[in-house]
Amino acid sequence: MAEMRMEQVWFGYRTEPVLKDISFSLEPGRFYGIVGPNGAGKSTILKLLDRFLLPKKGAVYLDGQNLTAYNLRDLARKIALVPQSSPDLSFTVEEVVLLARTAYTFRWQQPSGEDLELAREAMALTEVDHLANRPVAELSGGERQRVALARVFAQDTEILLLDEPTTYLDLGHQIDTCRLLQAKAREGRTCVGVFHDLNLVANYCDYVFVLAKGELVAEGEPNAVFTSGLVEEVYRTSVHTLTHPQTGRPVIVP
Repeated sequence: MAEMRMEQVWFGYRTEPVLKDISFSLEPGRFYGIVGPNGAGKSTILKLLDRFLLPKKGAVYLDGQNLTAYNLRDLARKIALVPQSSPDLSFTVEEVVLLARTAYTFRWQQPSGEDLELAREAMALTEVDHLANRPVAELSGGERQRVALARVFAQDTEILLLDEPTTYLDLGHQIDTCRLLQAKAREGRTCVGVFHDLNLVANYCDYVFVLAKGELVAEGEPNAVFTSGLVEEVYRTSVHTLTHPQTGRPVIVP
């Protein structure tokens, strides 16, 4: 399975840097959470890991090679991304999920039996199989989010990057989504999610990166990272950190 790392990455959209000297490693078989206040650079990190953006300084590596050494087709077989928002496509749910398989097919080639099987398995896993023939534009925000998740599962990559994957989801589907990502990590994949809900990260992620003002201010297992002091410093709000009586993981209470 694939390994990734960032080395001394700087990035800015204009003159001001959005990310400053970011270095970290991602190992297979782990579910990573990226947290931090608005504007901290969380989504930018995912775009750099997907090569949607290129660093101004530093580099991103996949299996020891600079991402720029890969062609886009090969990258699409290694890395899948759920962006923060997706365009309204005039396609059905099944057609959108099948778009994930274009990395494995040639232009105008019809989906193979394997492509269809993977797409339908992904739709069943995310509970959108009953919507297969519905236009995506007619769906609710939560249903569209589950379709986006099904698409990356159908892409069948070693690395999954997810920008706010629980947005629009009700409580049950938020938990289901985190458990699915845990399961993907246990299969040996690398899952990286940007989250605003610290308790979801604390309960389900193996490792956490905390960003503030474009800098990586803390990283480690949730029990070590989510202290009242750090959360208060980063988010500028008073909280209490409790311990879940069953899991032993931290619970952040305002």
